[in-house]
Amino acid sequence: MEWKLERIFANDEAAIENARVHLEEVKRIANEIERETAPQQLTKLIRDFEEHMDEFAKSIQYAWMRYSVDTESVESQKVLGIIQQLSSELQEQDAIVEVKLAALSDDVLEEIIKMDGNYEHMIKRIIERRKHLLSKDAEQVLALTSVSRRDGIAKIHSRLQSSYTFEMELDGEKKTLTVEEIKALRRSTNGELRKQAMKLFLERFQDDAIVLTEVYNLVVRDYDTESRLRRFPRPISMMNFANEVSDEIVDRLIEVTNEKTEILRRYYDWKSKILGERLTLADIYAPISNKKKEFSFEEAKDIILESYYAFDEKAGSVVESFFKEERIDLYPRKGKVSGAYCIYATTKLPPYVLTNFTNDMYDVMTLAHELGHGLHGTLSSKQTFFNHDTPLTLAELASVFGEFLVFDNLKNKLSKEEKMALIASKIEDIFATTFRQNMFTNFEIRAHNLASKNGYVGWDELNNIYHEELERVFGDVVEIPEWYNNEWASIPHIYETPFYVYAYNFAQCLVIALYQKYLEEGKAFVSKYLELLESGGRYSPEKLLEKVGIDLRKEGFWENAFRFVEGLVEELVAMEKQ
Repeated sequence: MEWKLERIFANDEAAIENARVHLEEVKRIANEIERETAPQQLTKLIRDFEEHMDEFAKSIQYAWMRYSVDTESVESQKVLGIIQQLSSELQEQDAIVEVKLAALSDDVLEEIIKMDGNYEHMIKRIIERRKHLLSKDAEQVLALTSVSRRDGIAKIHSRLQSSYTFEMELDGEKKTLTVEEIKALRRSTNGELRKQAMKLFLERFQDDAIVLTEVYNLVVRDYDTESRLRRFPRPISMMNFANEVSDEIVDRLIEVTNEKTEILRRYYDWKSKILGERLTLADIYAPISNKKKEFSFEEAKDIILESYYAFDEKAGSVVESFFKEERIDLYPRKGKVSGAYCIYATTKLPPYVLTNFTNDMYDVMTLAHELGHGLHGTLSSKQTFFNHDTPLTLAELASVFGEFLVFDNLKNKLSKEEKMALIASKIEDIFATTFRQNMFTNFEIRAHNLASKNGYVGWDELNNIYHEELERVFGDVVEIPEWYNNEWASIPHIYETPFYVYAYNFAQCLVIALYQKYLEEGKAFVSKYLELLESGGRYSPEKLLEKVGIDLRKEGFWENAFRFVEGLVEELVAMEKQ
């Protein structure tokens, strides 16, 4: 199953032409908005501006999809480069409009909200952003240079990593593996193979240490410079503001996660006894049973659809459309980006999912995760373009919730041994999205601080920071091979979107609270949840979460999530003793 990009545009030229046509319209309208003062006319112009931005985004979605499945193709690199350049011009116009609207009086802005309620949240965010906006000229410069600043620089990392291949002997046969295929061996039942694969994978980054260090420093300096220019107290504050969440809430999440590492250590101490060996970091995802459960694509599809349909008929139908319409690019291949994602850059196109499916139980959960994004993107497309997307803190909500649906369904279909393996895998997945992502966040905070203090942070310094953060999480329960100190260099998000990663931890803890409400309320919860997804980003996260009875500021909110995780660990330990 592979994407059919010709369904979006007949060819690259059509995608580029679409972008150019709508960019010209955006420029024309932005020019009119600059000169206009009447609220009624401004409201109409904003609607037109938004419509052409939405149409332009079709080209953005096409270009990224084209590049993701063939990063080594000159043609895919070229079309992405052209669209990115045009996109920087689009961002320039967006910046002009934002500066213009921010300069209007509150009375005029309130009039716009009265004329079209769709723009309430957008206008309120513009008012909040006033203190962080620069002059019109400065905003134009930042927008126009975005393609050659950190967004463009980060592409070096993704292109480099997606080009890696690895020679390994598997089942007596020498094979050439992609990044995703070699990472999948972390879940092999063969301990030596796990260690060999991860050593081969992580040592590869050492070969490009000079390039990766320089690229990372450029990204950090660019991001931190912008955060200072915009008068944010700390680099992470700029991401917190974009995510519409306070520094205090994020600081508390980080603090609580750091405090709860004993849960992880207790689990891995138990796992080392089950496997009968001292674990290394290459073994933390090792199956607890030698009988590795694999799933064909058809089996994975059936389980996922059954889970979503059991939750809600509409949700199941939306998820099934991805399979029927072949909007999933499923298997790994050379030149395809690693990992998985769901893209919905525009309301004019349906969402599409990319995975690197290798028949592992983990891959079933990954597919369920991305299809959760797809459900969110499909339902929120009823909103206008400016309102259809959410901040990162809510972006992972539907995906993680979808994983829980599949997890609860799947564990009822398995033998005791298989069920234990699934629960162990789920625990490790939660650890990966809480403790591990929090570890990345700690690493980023320290790396940015050191770069700010010294002007540059070297490869060895970055490795030392990462090693210390590994020790903070795993203590002495898991052995840390020296080559694991390179792992930070393999993490795409710290290059592509600094401070993105805490959103995974945020969402995981948030979804645990949501899922507990679903278990308590049953079908009464479903309509509220789907309404939440349909709202997209029309309201602030705080207001959206009120709809389902969630208060992030409530005492013990984050701690409660970790009590749930601790309960899963206790359930697994008790099963093993039965």
